[in-house]
Amino acid sequence: MTTANSAMQACFVGERDGYKWYHVDDPHGPALDELAKAYGLHELAVEDCRVPGTRAKIDQYGETLFVVANIVHYDAEQNECSFTEMDFFVNEKLVISVTPGQNAFADAAEAAFATDPRLGNSAKLLHRLIDGMVDRYLPILDSIEDRIEVVEQKAIEKTSTKMLSEIFELKRALIEFRRVTIGMRDMVSQMLRRSEPWIESEKLYFQDVYEHLLRALEFTETYRDILTGVLEVHLTAAANRTNDIVKVMTLCATVTLPILLITGYYGMNFDNLPFLHAKYGVFVATGMMTALAVVLLLLFKKTGWY
Repeated sequence: MTTANSAMQACFVGERDGYKWYHVDDPHGPALDELAKAYGLHELAVEDCRVPGTRAKIDQYGETLFVVANIVHYDAEQNECSFTEMDFFVNEKLVISVTPGQNAFADAAEAAFATDPRLGNSAKLLHRLIDGMVDRYLPILDSIEDRIEVVEQKAIEKTSTKMLSEIFELKRALIEFRRVTIGMRDMVSQMLRRSEPWIESEKLYFQDVYEHLLRALEFTETYRDILTGVLEVHLTAAANRTNDIVKVMTLCATVTLPILLITGYYGMNFDNLPFLHAKYGVFVATGMMTALAVVLLLLFKKTGWY
């Protein structure tokens, strides 16, 4: 047995009810090349498997569908959403799944492949794997919602550049999540419009996946609106805080102005200044400055300026 055939056999999961399943966890390895030769996989689809970052889609090459599905990941520490892909070559008698590295959805399906009646045909297996990916979407949104609640509580209490950065990070995460979800929604929508007999029996289940994606999109829009409101509240609180600081500084400058006027007047080098040589001149000047400051403060308070 050649090395290529050995690699192909190593990724063979099993056969049941008239279809075979191969799972490739190294898109750049020889197994995918050997499968492409054995089953006539199109070179463009194989190339897509090896280029990371492909958005969800469906392409048809003869009787085989090439399906790209996206798995969403959320980093709570960095407030970042990212995605990886899982690719499928699928027809009535064949499923080839391709993903870089270990995949929890594929591992769970492999463990149940021989006995689970819900994996009785290739469309059922495809649904099982895609449904597992989509089931992660709402828990990720729950994690983002928890972060939004924390930010929402801090938005008014404390304004800072760090808080502003966190709000924008969450908005970017939601934008990326929405972009991936829209791609998945469109891909599942295309699946629902397929006319192949082996897909028809699973359309009800793909419809359920489609509804989950719509719900995730609705939550995404809601959270984006909430974040926009939080951003506005934060900016308003920051502006109010700036106004308060400016008000205090203006008050101090206004009260200090007559004091500076008097001290500047008596700081001139003239011999005939009033009270210059008086015994209690310093007390008179201090009294004048204090009185002016008190009068200004009373005027400000009366007018409701502070």
